[in-house]
Amino acid sequence: MRRRTLLASAGAGAVLAVPGLPAPAQADPAQAAPAATSPALRTFAVQGTDISVALLPGPAATVLLYAARRFHYEIDALHPGDLLTGASGIVLDIRPGWYPAGARDGLLPYQLIVVRDIVAQCDGLLRWGGDSAREPREGRFEIAVPPADRRLRALAKRLDADAEIPGRRVGAGTALPFTPDRVRRAESIRRGAAG
Repeated sequence: MRRRTLLASAGAGAVLAVPGLPAPAQADPAQAAPAATSPALRTFAVQGTDISVALLPGPAATVLLYAARRFHYEIDALHPGDLLTGASGIVLDIRPGWYPAGARDGLLPYQLIVVRDIVAQCDGLLRWGGDSAREPREGRFEIAVPPADRRLRALAKRLDADAEIPGRRVGAGTALPFTPDRVRRAESIRRGAAG
């Protein structure tokens, strides 16, 4: 049984001591407090959680909150202390202690499909840190274009419109990341970003 599988079966946030395996790194909750480091940043609640995070208002925040919401509903529940942001407000690190810089294979196969689908649904305008050849960061999502880019504004508008469709449960149950068409599209966007 892989360590991640063991941790997942114990529940979110659980720390297990397994003989012969190092304990997973834990993010310092004091560091994880989403303090606004720039007057340009604003604090936003992450839907479905008790978490607020400081982000650049506008399209960048909409897209990053979409990624955090899908992570929460489709990969693993997020809790206070699980999100860090940078001073720019266009980078979101999810559980950096679980997904430390330079480490690979921290996600289970189904989780990786969801992450790739999140990036694909953002038309490649959101970059996943696990694809970095230099120093992967599997918990990182970053806006891949300038915050004022018209494509980012159009994406944010589409994500907002999708969230307002009557009868649609925003977050849980709205994505179909495992359908063949979605998997192919996600892989196509991943290859395009790598090339």
